[in-house]
Amino acid sequence: MANLPGSAGELDGRVKLPSAQDLDVTVLAFAQWLSEMKLRSNSSLQQMLAEMGIIRNGITSNNTDLTEFKRNTATVQQQMQSQISDLRDKLTDAYTEIANTKKTKSQFEQEVHAECQSLSEQLQFKTLELETLKKAYAHTHQQLQQQIIQLQQEANELRMRNDDASRQNHQSFEQNVNKVSEVEMASQYANNELKRLRSDHDLALTNVADNMNRWNETLRDLSKEFHDFQKVMTVNQQRLQSGLWEVQGKVGIASPPDSGGRLEPAVGSPAGRQAMPQAAPGGAAIRGQSPQAAATVGTPAARRASNQQPGGMMSPYTSAAPQPAPQPGIAGQPYVVQR
Repeated sequence: MANLPGSAGELDGRVKLPSAQDLDVTVLAFAQWLSEMKLRSNSSLQQMLAEMGIIRNGITSNNTDLTEFKRNTATVQQQMQSQISDLRDKLTDAYTEIANTKKTKSQFEQEVHAECQSLSEQLQFKTLELETLKKAYAHTHQQLQQQIIQLQQEANELRMRNDDASRQNHQSFEQNVNKVSEVEMASQYANNELKRLRSDHDLALTNVADNMNRWNETLRDLSKEFHDFQKVMTVNQQRLQSGLWEVQGKVGIASPPDSGGRLEPAVGSPAGRQAMPQAAPGGAAIRGQSPQAAATVGTPAARRASNQQPGGMMSPYTSAAPQPAPQPGIAGQPYVVQR
């Protein structure tokens, strides 16, 4: 079939084809069939060439895929070998662990068997104890029932006593209520009396406070008058002292010196007798200067204050025994006499 196109060309070049009139119908049909077959063979050849190109491309692609598959299979084989080696190691470890677990299991079974035997022995012992406890419990239960019966009887007796005691308590409560009401009445009366006494006491305290204020005022006035009197007495004493010195200078009779180094005339001497009339006008002058002081001159305290002279000199009116000097009060404060 491949040589048909060349032979046909050669025949066309060498031999001149006859005309259509000279040819037979069968020959024409055969020639037409040959031409169709030629066309079909060319088309089938082209199809086969195209299919062969497709096959070549597929073969090349399959070769590349095959190489890649070989590479992948090689890597997979390596990985599988490494995994298999790991699995072998793990299996060896697992076998050793299984052997160890078997050993421990056998030991554990032995221990469990021993514990089961001990537990069974303990169970038998506990069953014996339980039976003894049951017998003891039955005995104690009977005793407790008897005690409960006795306690019930005692409880009934106590209930009867409690009823009697409650009645007595009720009666005593009523009596106590009556007594409490009486006590409340008495307490109210006592409270009213206490309030009245408290008010009277408050009034008395206020009166005492007023009286104390008045006494303080009067004592302040007395202290002021006493200080005025002391001033007047000092002036008069100075005058008397000067008169005594003049009398002593004129007469020339002196008494022995006292502790202060001053001379004092004797009472029985002429100088003393002359000094006594001079002291009287001084007292009259004092009474004329201060009426209030003249009223206080006759008191024992005023007499004691007048006897003690400043400067260590004794008045000619003093007695032989010395009198203690009174302590004058401070101005503005009440004069307190110390007993």
